[in-house]
Amino acid sequence: MGCSLSAPLYVEVAVPLPIDHPFTYRVPAGEEARARVGVRVLVPFGRTKLTGLVTAVTDASALGGREAKDLLAILDDTPYVTGRHLAFLAAAARECIAPLGEMLRAAMPRGLPRRDAPAAPRTEAFFFPVPGAPEESMTAKQRQVFSTLRDAGGLPASGLGARVPGGAEAARRMVAKGWLRTETRVRTVGLSAAHLPDAAGDLTPTPHQEAALARIGVAVASGGHAAFVLHGVTGSGKTEVYLRVVEQSRATGRQAIFLVPEIALTPQLLGRVRSRFRDGVAVLHSGLSPAERASQWRKVRSGEVFLCVGARSAIFSPFSSLGLIVVDEEHDAAYKQEEGVRYQARDLALLRGRLEGAVVLLGSATPSAESYHRARSGGAALLSLPERIGVQGMPEIAVLDLKGRSGRRGADRYFSPELEAAIDETLSRGEKAMLFLNRRGFAAALTCLDCGTTVQCKNCQVSLTYHREYDGLLCHYCNVKRKEPEACAHCGGHKLAQVGIGTERLLAWVSKRWKDARVARLDSDVTRRRGAFAEVLSGMQQGDVDILVGTQMIAKGHDFPEVTLVGVLLADLSMSFPDFRASERTFQILTQVSGRAGRGDRPGKVLLQTFSPESPCIRKAAEHDYEGFMEGELSAREAMGYPPFGRMLLLRLWGGRQDGVREAADLVAGALAAPMAGRGVRVLGPAPSPIARVKRRFHYQVLLVLPPDFPVGEVFPELLRPLREQARRLGARLEADVDPYQMMV
Repeated sequence: MGCSLSAPLYVEVAVPLPIDHPFTYRVPAGEEARARVGVRVLVPFGRTKLTGLVTAVTDASALGGREAKDLLAILDDTPYVTGRHLAFLAAAARECIAPLGEMLRAAMPRGLPRRDAPAAPRTEAFFFPVPGAPEESMTAKQRQVFSTLRDAGGLPASGLGARVPGGAEAARRMVAKGWLRTETRVRTVGLSAAHLPDAAGDLTPTPHQEAALARIGVAVASGGHAAFVLHGVTGSGKTEVYLRVVEQSRATGRQAIFLVPEIALTPQLLGRVRSRFRDGVAVLHSGLSPAERASQWRKVRSGEVFLCVGARSAIFSPFSSLGLIVVDEEHDAAYKQEEGVRYQARDLALLRGRLEGAVVLLGSATPSAESYHRARSGGAALLSLPERIGVQGMPEIAVLDLKGRSGRRGADRYFSPELEAAIDETLSRGEKAMLFLNRRGFAAALTCLDCGTTVQCKNCQVSLTYHREYDGLLCHYCNVKRKEPEACAHCGGHKLAQVGIGTERLLAWVSKRWKDARVARLDSDVTRRRGAFAEVLSGMQQGDVDILVGTQMIAKGHDFPEVTLVGVLLADLSMSFPDFRASERTFQILTQVSGRAGRGDRPGKVLLQTFSPESPCIRKAAEHDYEGFMEGELSAREAMGYPPFGRMLLLRLWGGRQDGVREAADLVAGALAAPMAGRGVRVLGPAPSPIARVKRRFHYQVLLVLPPDFPVGEVFPELLRPLREQARRLGARLEADVDPYQMMV
């Protein structure tokens, strides 16, 4: 009696490598029931072994007559990634013109780990006061530490340092004296923030908030996809709307993702999320260790939490029943990933919302041109919070013309008498001021006064910035440092001058001018020191800082009621970038930083110093006229076919040999000319990138301006696959950036 053998089963497997097609493997006999879409598998790959993800289950017809190797092992009994989530990742890869394997590596912790190893717990010291310790023998700082610990009943080192700047160091010395005791405990992975007051959870919504919540609530309850753009002026209560919408989603039994531009820069918002939702929140961001990130990922995947808060990569959170995606400050350029797979998290939020039937809420005081146009053309509903909460309205904004001050020297050239007088008045009333300058360092450049040569980086085609704290010059692209030269390398002259101003120089000038004021600085140089960001913000909240000097870090969501004056030293600084978004970005940053003034019970005042007082973006920012600015901006964009009235694809080519990169760029532009002819596509270039050499690599680019409905994900993956290989043979790497945000390199 014969027996029939069932036909072999095969699976298609994506591996986390920059390869844009799956590989077919045979399922070992007896393992057919475990071979499911979304499970991890161990496969032979050349001379090595790789962990891959099953993307399809198929039969021998997929082989086309070829032989297939056997899977080495199936690593999961249930899918590691749901079919719905895998479909989103595949769609995202197509839209970004990226191989699925590379998208898997970007979207998952540690790519695809072979096994779910338990996270090694981090520990930290917890401090507790010793009853009866002699407070009269303590210094002022030690008494502050002791009282803080006594009131809290004990704190971890990180929490103590956030409440009392330098408190953890003082506590360790107090332990040695027997005034405190310490324990080592497992550090909790979750939302951490500076110790700032959490808003009460029972705030009564304003009529505008109620109207927004009602419309969003209907969409959430329906269980289908809908998109909203929430335009709320600074201080209008957008965060409270976000939190209540998360509660609405939770009530339907579905999960939510809450995206923020940079998780370290939003401590007050994080404090409110932590206060409201406690253990129901996971957090995903780059500050976590690989083990901690994997642990948070598992919490989301298993359904232990209903909310995931994080920066752009949190859009990949593996929730099985996603009902809501909130994108706070949706205009922020930090949502654009600029390395590896160049995705835009806001755009992926809309894509995922459509695929999974989730509500997407995009919020900002200055919605992006793309989001405003989407709402205006019916692709999203526009909701408005036009008034601040409380008795105070929007701050008064004045524009000060800096032209005609070329005879002034040093920082005086950038500091008008009106701004000086306003700071004097603010301090005399016991109020606080913020000074905004979106350029770090002491001086923008070191220039020879004899021949005009500027000292440049040897690795990059940019000027070096002088930093006093390094006592030398620093490249802001490759981070190379060098001493200040004694003579000009071009002419041998010794008249080398520090030209321009940065936050470091501004701080020195302000400290000298207002000797009795307590001054602090906040920029990326300062925040390299662990805990510095929390210390500065805690100092502001506790009234220990009178004047805060900083870059765009001071503009992001901070709420300090005693700040009544904001001074912007060079309001037009960002307008000089060779980027069609320069005007929009200038308007946004001026509006955001102006919104820090007058958020308490006292009126706010903003002074915008500029060499371009008639610029529409500066004038409209001073008038609080978002709609007026955006109408003019969209009109100009439409005339040029720029986003949102068209799309862009920037093809970047770079390598160590300039001739090879230039030849590859010529090849790519020539190869695309014929396929794009007649499809309404403009091929611009090839041309050297605006910064043509970075980190000793030469950069060229080809820019394609596309119609708004051009099927990018259908056309370009196939077109670019052979071009990548041809460029590689010439010693160049080809990268695709869909709708680029960074045109410089």
